[in-house]
Amino acid sequence: MNAKYFGRKTIHLFLIVGLLFVPYQQLLNIAEGNPEPFFSISILAPNSGTARLQWHTLMFEQLPKIGIAVDTFDHTGWAQISPRTWGYPGPYPIPTYAEGGYDILFLGWGGGFDWDPAGLYDSPSIIPNGDNFYQYNNPAMDAAITSYTSSFTLTDRNKYAGEIQSLLYEDLPQISIIYSLGCYSHDPNITNFEALLWAGAYYPFHNLSIPGQTSFTYATPADFEDFHPFIYESVYDAQWLLQIYNGLLQRDPILDNSYGPWLAESVSSTDGVTYDVVIKDDACWADGVDLTTDDIIYNYQLAVNPSLNGISYSTNIKYWDNDSITKINDKEFSITFKQSYVFQDNNLALNLLPEHIWSAIAPADHKATSINWTNNYPEKMFGAGPYMLADYDATNRVIHLTANPQFADWFGAAPSFDDIYFEFFNTKVGALAALSAETIDMVDSQFSPQIAELAIPNVSYTLVDDPGIQEIAINMEHPYLGTGMLCPIAGTESAKHIRKAISYMVPRQIIVNEILNGLGVPATTGCPRVAVGYNHSLIPYEYDIELAKYHMNQAGFEISYTLPASPNSYVISLSFSFMVIMFGLLGVGLWITRKNSFKK
Repeated sequence: MNAKYFGRKTIHLFLIVGLLFVPYQQLLNIAEGNPEPFFSISILAPNSGTARLQWHTLMFEQLPKIGIAVDTFDHTGWAQISPRTWGYPGPYPIPTYAEGGYDILFLGWGGGFDWDPAGLYDSPSIIPNGDNFYQYNNPAMDAAITSYTSSFTLTDRNKYAGEIQSLLYEDLPQISIIYSLGCYSHDPNITNFEALLWAGAYYPFHNLSIPGQTSFTYATPADFEDFHPFIYESVYDAQWLLQIYNGLLQRDPILDNSYGPWLAESVSSTDGVTYDVVIKDDACWADGVDLTTDDIIYNYQLAVNPSLNGISYSTNIKYWDNDSITKINDKEFSITFKQSYVFQDNNLALNLLPEHIWSAIAPADHKATSINWTNNYPEKMFGAGPYMLADYDATNRVIHLTANPQFADWFGAAPSFDDIYFEFFNTKVGALAALSAETIDMVDSQFSPQIAELAIPNVSYTLVDDPGIQEIAINMEHPYLGTGMLCPIAGTESAKHIRKAISYMVPRQIIVNEILNGLGVPATTGCPRVAVGYNHSLIPYEYDIELAKYHMNQAGFEISYTLPASPNSYVISLSFSFMVIMFGLLGVGLWITRKNSFKK
């Protein structure tokens, strides 16, 4: 290669690539005319996950547009985050980032159908007494949480859940970003797939069907390790076990995924502590033996036996003991719990083992016995659910279930499939190829397919809410963001205006579209969208720079704004558009140098 040409080519590339490393904030100041900063904050964020890093960076770019400078972008591990937040050693309150605490923190929360805000947003739980590291203090919130956690009717519970979410939406101790979505790919003809319940391991496949098919095969990304309904760790084991073992109650999509009667004919209470239960007359086990109150007593006593080593023992023992159930007759009993509990239905939904099969097995031997029976005596692995174990292929890691012949007797309809297979797959590529070839019928969402990857023959998909949220946590003792004491108009109302301004600067839809490739939805509050009692009336804060400026102005900062404004009239995908321009320049540079390379 000609040395002179090599030098010219290198210079071309270095000039173009160098543009990519110009301090981006300087470019923003020139292009967007950012105001002089009114104050500065530090961003604390976990260094796990490339997607999250992108929206952390987006906010680093957005905040200066409304006069909030970013001094420090501390992208670090949880071991460094904890001592600044929920693990802060004192003295309290937790101070600003510069003083060893934090200003704002990006983080994600898990969740589920039963949302419990107690300990996180109530003032008695402010660090170090609980997990309220936001240091959020609102008497109205305390009252709403107290009422919520003492409710035992679904109507009251949902009422107070709505109040709590409305307070979070208004006060913004945490600024919600997105709720992520999972993606189940499957046969296009599948019907009655309750994806949300399935993702939470609450859906027996009793009515799942594909017209013309008598069997169903599901691709799972994890091996099978546990074979007992009281002893499991993986959601994948919980899902297939639920096909066999059911309880008195089951979550019902008709009831907004709260619990409804299943093996029980009725369940009632006047105080949330003592419940009167009537078992369905026809309820029976898969071998035809009647399901009675004695079975219920056996299971509830087993679940609080410390020798069982069940994963829920420490929780169960808080709510019942060996004497909690009073037998009335074979189909009626009462159960008195040790304490009231807003989610008492969970305790009434214990999945049940047949006493006449298991009572001879010592609790300490249950786990080993379940493994032995699964491998060698599958005919003993049955309950009252729609299916029972037919066999387990440990070599190829395939669970084979067959329809429970007695299920229709008490449920009223037989399961749609004769056989169900749960099959382990090592890779997403292999699972999707099998789905397209129609050798399997559904692929688990944890294979994490992108929607574009599902544009293949014989494949459709269903999106489902994941039970969690990504948010920006606010230190409510920060002098600008929390107490507002340093705002031009000093006070907590000014601080609230600043938090609202920040929320209006979160480009949620851009994050969903361009970072998550559509696998998410803009979030409203810290309540997961999957939760029973989720407030659907709340609308996510839309990206609106003029409204953000308005709220900064309301806090006393001199910044001009124009209202009303169209939420879609602003360039918000700056990092993406910037990268497109830069890569475009890079492409031009490469084209020029390539063209020059053909010159003699």
